[in-house]
Amino acid sequence: MTRIFYMAFLVLLVIGCATHKPAPPPPLTQSDVISMVKMSVTDEEIMRRIDETRTVFRLSSEDVVRLRNEGLSDRLVSFMLDTYARAAAAEQRRRDEQPRSSFSFGFGTSFGHH
Repeated sequence: MTRIFYMAFLVLLVIGCATHKPAPPPPLTQSDVISMVKMSVTDEEIMRRIDETRTVFRLSSEDVVRLRNEGLSDRLVSFMLDTYARAAAAEQRRRDEQPRSSFSFGFGTSFGHH
C-alpha cells in the first residue's frame, strides 16, 4: 500500500516538474543598457534583450539626456521610451479582451458591462 502511495507521489512530482515554466529573466536597468553600449553590443541586440526581458522604462527628460551623454543612439533611446507606451497599450488590450461580467435577476434584464 505504501509502495503505491510513493509511486503515485513520484508520478505527480514528475508531472509537476514537467509543467513548471522557468522564471522570466529579470528586467534590464538603465545601467545594464549603458554597459552593453560601452561593450559595443549592437542596438538591435540590446532592443532584442529589452523585449525578451519585457523591460519597461519610464524615462525622465534627465534620464534621456544622461543616456545620450553615455553614448546611446537616438534610435535606442527612442526604443526605450516606447517601452512604456507599448506596455500600456498591451495592458489595455488585455483588459479589453477579458470577458465582461453580467448578471441577471431572471426577468430578462442583465446588469453589468456590455
